Amino acid sequence: MLKVATNPSFIARYFKSFNWDEILHNLTNIVIDIVLISIFFLILKGIGKRIINHLFKNYAKRERGIPENRLKTLHSLSVNSYMYILVFFWIYSVLTFIGVPIGTLLAGAGLFSVAIGLGAQGLASDIINGFFILFEKQISIGDYVTIGDVTGTVSEIGLRTTKIRSNNDALNFIPNRYITNICNMSKERMKADIDIRVNPDTPITEVINIMKDINAKNIPSTEGIIGDPDILGTVDMGDGTIAVKEFIPTTDEARFDVQFKFLQLYLEAITASGIKLPNNKVIADISK
Repeated sequence: MLKVATNPSFIARYFKSFNWDEILHNLTNIVIDIVLISIFFLILKGIGKRIINHLFKNYAKRERGIPENRLKTLHSLSVNSYMYILVFFWIYSVLTFIGVPIGTLLAGAGLFSVAIGLGAQGLASDIINGFFILFEKQISIGDYVTIGDVTGTVSEIGLRTTKIRSNNDALNFIPNRYITNICNMSKERMKADIDIRVNPDTPITEVINIMKDINAKNIPSTEGIIGDPDILGTVDMGDGTIAVKEFIPTTDEARFDVQFKFLQLYLEAITASGIKLPNNKVIADISK
């Protein structure tokens, strides 16, 4: 077997050429500096978030006419912006301590600079589009929206991305630059759309009178209803069945509670009166 000759003395001299004490000293200083600057930025993070929370809390007390979901949106954006600024300066500080020539890298040419430029372009697009979404009040936290092929509730609006909690509880992250078409089903006011299927021989007038009686007794004490209910009467459901349709104008926050409460009250009262409804008797939906 052929053996490769080595020169241990050369390897030993190579490692001995390093000043290990100086390297360890410099490395220790760098680690300590990074730990201290990280602690400093964590303190700034906590103080900044407390200040932002305090400012928005006082602002909400003074300006009671501003919608709650609008305040949540602006609060979330302020916190996200503050976090991005802190992270940027933390990374800059860490790279400076390590000795990375940031200015040279940013000023140099080549693929790295091109990649940085493309990334900055995408980030700028996200920020600009996100700004117009907020400025034009297209969506707010808590709104029920459809963006592209994603439908759900807006849970957060950031500088770069918008988070949508879909109906299956999945959290979707959508870059703001890709938000080109928004269907906001929570804008201004919502309607609890209630359809109660009936048989052809059902006494429709009696059903409507029962619904009116329920409304008269319960609407004044129900929060979230912002208008008089509109009972349209019988409508063709398009599948060979008919139903008594009603719209109840509500706020976005109360629409589900109003829907469930009045559906239950209607069904209990109609059943108690002895009126028989079809097996597939109730369809309830929420529409703009």
